[in-house]
Amino acid sequence: MPETADLEIELKTESSKAVITGKTSVPFRTFVGLVLQRKVFQLFRQWDKEPVILSSELLTQLASAPQDSQENRAHLIIVTLGVGALFGVFVFALGQVALTALGYNLGSAELMLIAGGLVCLAVLTVVLARLQKLARAQRIADIMERTASFLSRK
Repeated sequence: MPETADLEIELKTESSKAVITGKTSVPFRTFVGLVLQRKVFQLFRQWDKEPVILSSELLTQLASAPQDSQENRAHLIIVTLGVGALFGVFVFALGQVALTALGYNLGSAELMLIAGGLVCLAVLTVVLARLQKLARAQRIADIMERTASFLSRK
């Protein structure tokens, strides 16, 4: 870890508590939520040398937590899309079995309509992704993270 200079602070006392002037105490959850939900890279230029006061135990746990890299997210995207494609094929096969059991057979015209619909849906998705000017991988990763957190709550 890089060496840090001693921090000079101005203290006030309020009813037997020391208060650091110009500093605000916030819960860790609130601070991390703000960092994760906002675009903070522009703030680095202005605040990169500003000291942050943390408990030693929290700093140790942060340093030993696993890293979240773009490579990990890209791997998660590929695996999730693969599993989704396999699940889609499985559901489609079950649908065909159910339709055949009910006496409806899908001919090549119906299958071509389904394939055409899927191609149109894919083209629409690409167009919308470019309109939003947000990296597709990042957006898909965010959607998958929200889905995973939603499913883990149940």
